[in-house]
Amino acid sequence: MENKIDKEKELSREESMDEDNLTNENVNEGDEEFQGDPKKIRQKDLEKRGFEESSEENNIFEEKLAEEFKNLQEEKEELFSRLQRLQADFDNYRKRARMERFEAADNATAELVKALLPVIDNFERAVNSAEEEGGFVSGVKMIYKQLNETLEKEGLEPIQAEGETFDPHIHEAVMQVDSPDHQENIVVEELQKGYKFKGKLLRPSMVKVAK
Repeated sequence: MENKIDKEKELSREESMDEDNLTNENVNEGDEEFQGDPKKIRQKDLEKRGFEESSEENNIFEEKLAEEFKNLQEEKEELFSRLQRLQADFDNYRKRARMERFEAADNATAELVKALLPVIDNFERAVNSAEEEGGFVSGVKMIYKQLNETLEKEGLEPIQAEGETFDPHIHEAVMQVDSPDHQENIVVEELQKGYKFKGKLLRPSMVKVAK
């Protein structure tokens, strides 16, 4: 009986030793797989994962990706630059359109004021020719003053002529006269008042100039 038990223990011990030997062999084989060239290890790992590309092909692929990324970066910068130029062009167009609207409105007002200049001339002649100061004359003078003030607020500006040096840009010489009281090229008399509208010549002054 004791011999039988001893034999069973011996068999169990031998089986355990065999298992340990197999485990050690597997571990040694696994260690050998991770020894040597790291590139081969990486390649073997890729093959285990289902990738067949070689290290050289991977490098080529990475270079292509880097080149594509560079191209995309350059394209993004070009698009951003174009967007900035378009934004600047739009801002300039908006400013130009606003200025054109203002100029169109000013031109329309200038034409209206220019059409009223003969009325102002007649008012001025009527006021200057009035001999008596009565209610009617005072009323006409008041209307004439209010009309001038209203037009001046809109931008109408009378041109100074008499006693000034003749300026062909704002004065129109009707005649030249001898005048011992004036130097040469000085405006002696204003025959018709000239006007500017917002700094632009609306009508030149008609004048006599000393020669």
